[in-house]
Amino acid sequence: MPGVAVALYPAYCINTSLPASFLCMPVSDRLPAASTLIAAPASSAYLPVLTGIRVVAAYLVYLHHFNPFQEGPGLQGIPERVVREFHVGVPVFFVLSGFLIALRYAGTEQMTAQWWGRYLRNRVARIYPMYFLLTALAFAGIWYNTREFSPTLWLLNVTFLRSFFEEHVYSGVAQGWTLTVEECFYLSAPLIFLLVRWRPRLLWLLPPLLLGAGALLVLGLGPLLWHGLFGNLRFMLLFTFFGRATEFFVGIQLARWFRQGRLQAKAGCYRTVAGLLAMGFIVLLLMVVRGPYTFGQEHPVGIVLNNVVLPLGIALWFAGLLTEDTLMRRVLSTPLAQVLGRSSYVFYLIHMGVMHSLVTRLITTQPLLVFLLLNVVAVGLHYLLEEPLNGWLRKARLPRWRAAA
Repeated sequence: MPGVAVALYPAYCINTSLPASFLCMPVSDRLPAASTLIAAPASSAYLPVLTGIRVVAAYLVYLHHFNPFQEGPGLQGIPERVVREFHVGVPVFFVLSGFLIALRYAGTEQMTAQWWGRYLRNRVARIYPMYFLLTALAFAGIWYNTREFSPTLWLLNVTFLRSFFEEHVYSGVAQGWTLTVEECFYLSAPLIFLLVRWRPRLLWLLPPLLLGAGALLVLGLGPLLWHGLFGNLRFMLLFTFFGRATEFFVGIQLARWFRQGRLQAKAGCYRTVAGLLAMGFIVLLLMVVRGPYTFGQEHPVGIVLNNVVLPLGIALWFAGLLTEDTLMRRVLSTPLAQVLGRSSYVFYLIHMGVMHSLVTRLITTQPLLVFLLLNVVAVGLHYLLEEPLNGWLRKARLPRWRAAA
């Protein structure tokens, strides 16, 4: 289950057989044109289509975990093998995170102590409350079933450290391993932005440097055999920020072009279609190279395809959605897509684990009904719990530290 076959990540499936006319249909005047979005201050512009993308990524991960197709020989097994590779929802999340954080924070102001405090508080407010509550629920479920509780494992989970240990990567909220990767990016993003402002070429030198740092951690810590802490190269490449950094950097580059106005509005749907075709082709390649591995991304070639090549196709798709008036952009910008997109983080956290088990044990095991009920629960938790907690933490006063007189 290396790619989370997340996450984030779904009822959406890349279908390269759709006619181009479907994607190229003009959207209504209610949706801001791409030129309008580009002309607005990039850091403050609201881009509804990006919220819609989040639900696509989350549903891809859901399908990866709950594949509706059965294995079979020959052509009969192709749908199952394709959906098995829908862990590609995770790279969609990572590229989107790189884009959004760079769009919002890169070069906006001096990075003072006050700026750092506000930035970190906003990141914690966005990610941590629901993760902490659902992690507590997961450990409560473990205790209820086994009467066992590990304070060390609990600490590793609530501090996001568990995903550096191969032995514990799926503990607690199993799919939450991706949040460790996200948090590493959040913590390093301001430094990345400073370095790139100083030397723009570092944007593409930093990923291989981080990869080298990850390899050194494997060489230094792997032999300790301490619960799989940076246990091997494959684990580092698939589960840590050191191996997955390129996905975020692709998003950062796309945001830089967007802020600079280099993504001009275009007629038609060429970028959107090309991005989708590229993503679909890479999914097929992952299916082909899988060989003896459970997922294609575990193969050495698959790691390169998933971590380096796929993000380029995702960025091209994003560029199309940002600059081309298409039916796809309209659908992803609808009120329903916005509601589902805003609640997609909660959906990602509950789509498997304790909440999924409660739904299947107490209500129904019918796959479609389970999926719909999880969406209802996610929307409810978002508006009743996640959003209020997020707002409260963002407005809470931070202590001011003063030097002694």
